[in-house]
Amino acid sequence: MKICFIINPNAGGVGGIFQKEVGKAADQLAHEGCAVRRLETKAKGHATTLARQAAADGFDIAVAVGGDGTVNEVCNGLAGTDTAMAVLPAGTANVYAADLGIPIWSLLKPEAVAEGVAIITTGRRRRIDLGCARRADGASRYFLMWCGIGLDAAITHARHSTSQVRELNFASWAVASVMVAFDFMGTRATLVTDNATVKKRVLMAVVSNGQLYGRLWRMAPEAKMDDGLLDVAVMTGHHWPSTIKHLVGLTLRQHVKDPDFHLYRTTRLFLTAKEALPVHVDAEPFGATPVEIEVVPAALEVIVPHHAPARLFVSQTRRGD
Repeated sequence: MKICFIINPNAGGVGGIFQKEVGKAADQLAHEGCAVRRLETKAKGHATTLARQAAADGFDIAVAVGGDGTVNEVCNGLAGTDTAMAVLPAGTANVYAADLGIPIWSLLKPEAVAEGVAIITTGRRRRIDLGCARRADGASRYFLMWCGIGLDAAITHARHSTSQVRELNFASWAVASVMVAFDFMGTRATLVTDNATVKKRVLMAVVSNGQLYGRLWRMAPEAKMDDGLLDVAVMTGHHWPSTIKHLVGLTLRQHVKDPDFHLYRTTRLFLTAKEALPVHVDAEPFGATPVEIEVVPAALEVIVPHHAPARLFVSQTRRGD
């Protein structure tokens, strides 16, 4: 088996403990007879280039070693290929890993790397959908979990605005969230789905491929990763009182009953707004509206644990069964 590790050298922090564990895991795979290549990313976007080359070189598996940003870049490089993506997560959120039940490394869970490597070698292979967001300037990007428009994208843009803020990780997210949410007003927007054109005052719209959002909430509780559809959650309202109401509803899992919360299922969404709304894909800034989003069915092969929740999939037929 040919395995390529695509490593964010900053992942894990804390004196390089995580990186040492990854090195040991790669050495163990090589000892077991796997052909292992270890590559480190050098700059933003580099993981996509490395993943694309790994697929061209015939690697069976490309392992994204890092957080959600690294995972997104790797999936962009592997989309449409036969090289499967696996993950060894160590980042701020790791939402994809959390949704699928892949162990997430921390100082309190040092065994996660070894458990993750076991999934790489014995896990199930599945074909899942990806979303693809396209801006007015023609730039496009795949997303694995979600594309956010409005409030959460404004928070993402704020959090990525300076290197100092990025280094604060969860603290930066919390501070940026409070500051941005207090001032965010919502904007009149038009959303075009497969079945309808609707106009609403949008605080936030989240186009989901998976169910979990931000490690805390199941924004789209019925979303499937392999159904050829995207689930669009739209939160409407005005200013911070509406934002707080939506936050409480999500936390209590009552959001789907809120008349100001709307869910649509579609293969394509086109969203325009009276005033441009910021956009992100998998918690990485991606410009502003107008934006067109579509599903790309069965675009990516992934390796998932045997215990991955069945609720995330339509098909119960898995490669390797």
